[in-house]
Amino acid sequence: MLGFLFICILCLFLIGAPIFVALGMGTTLSIMLEGNFPLVLVPQRMFAGLDSWPIMAIPMFMLAGNLMDQGGMSKRIVDFASASIGFVKGSLAMVAVLASMIFAAISGSATAGTAAIGSIMTPAFKEKGYNMSFVTVLLSAAGSIGPIIPPSILMVLIGYSTGASVGQLFLGGAIPGVMIGVALMVYSYIHASRGGDAYIQTTKFDPKEVRRTMFSALPGLGLPIIIIGGIISGIFSATEAAAVAVVYGFLVGMFIYKEITLKDLPGIFVKSAQTAAGIMIITGCAYIFAWFITAKQLPQLLIQVMNTFITSKTAFLIFLNIALFLVGMFMESFSAIIVLMPILFPVATAYGIDPIHFGVIVCINLAIGYVTPPYGATLFVACGLTGKSVREVFPFVIPTILAMLVVLIIVTYLPQTYLWLPQLMG
Repeated sequence: MLGFLFICILCLFLIGAPIFVALGMGTTLSIMLEGNFPLVLVPQRMFAGLDSWPIMAIPMFMLAGNLMDQGGMSKRIVDFASASIGFVKGSLAMVAVLASMIFAAISGSATAGTAAIGSIMTPAFKEKGYNMSFVTVLLSAAGSIGPIIPPSILMVLIGYSTGASVGQLFLGGAIPGVMIGVALMVYSYIHASRGGDAYIQTTKFDPKEVRRTMFSALPGLGLPIIIIGGIISGIFSATEAAAVAVVYGFLVGMFIYKEITLKDLPGIFVKSAQTAAGIMIITGCAYIFAWFITAKQLPQLLIQVMNTFITSKTAFLIFLNIALFLVGMFMESFSAIIVLMPILFPVATAYGIDPIHFGVIVCINLAIGYVTPPYGATLFVACGLTGKSVREVFPFVIPTILAMLVVLIIVTYLPQTYLWLPQLMG
């Protein structure tokens, strides 16, 4: 029956069916053919999958990110980043990375970060004469940091799927997210060192300008501090933190930056609801799939198979990274988490892998998938901003991914480089 399920889903993928249709229809047909489960379980399990307090954080974090973006936070972040590191060779590229890292701590979304920072930075890159193929991939990779640095929507889903603490996952992603940002900055500097005059145009470091732009961005920069601090201290849960973020984003955008009006709110609400609804539909259908394969004891079967062919924790981590890297190339990240967590997490637990370590590995692999064709969600967003095709930018994809893979290897095999933070706060 499991064979029929996966063949059915694969066939639906091949004919171009959306991911939620493939998962929902494939599982429903398998249940019908099985004959041991009533079809009423399908809507019941979909509702059960969505009837979760932690998962309510997702639409609220999306709304908070949109409020902060439209409220003027993006431009102020770019100004602060430019004043801070504008004196370095290739500084404009580094500004894009640093701004994306800061915005990631507000939105938690890869595509939102790419669109927000990219729309502001692209005209400046063109004016300075940067290679726009390089810029496209860099904006894509910088935006992909969004799901790693807290508050991360992917981390919320991982916590929901595995039962791990969302607060601990947030803390676990903080240092790896910064490491990826630094790796992209190093790559930008190396690229600039080999480039032409465009890359050596810098601005003089001015402490007064740094202070001015920092104070201008400070109201928005306080949001991640409130969210992480509140969760760690136990003042509120991750879902309650998302609600606080919405209120905070509204107040900052309307009364401090004054770039949001009451007329803007319906559009912001609709945009956030559309994105959240898509994720919720995928989550509901993926939950049916996850329930069915668990009922058919696929995770237990997989553990037995791996115990036969994979004899060590190190070997399993190698397999895990290869599998997740390939999945990230072809599958949307939210679906991948809901589908794969019930399969892979019990196996990881059997090998004694810490849930936070596992969650961060999953998150980084799927973040790399945002940059990797053929799926490449942030890559397509960046291409739309710069007017470049995937074929034109592909030569820059490989070195960018290699920079991110260096961090993934460190995170995978030297977990204490970042696990000390959640352990310290836990």
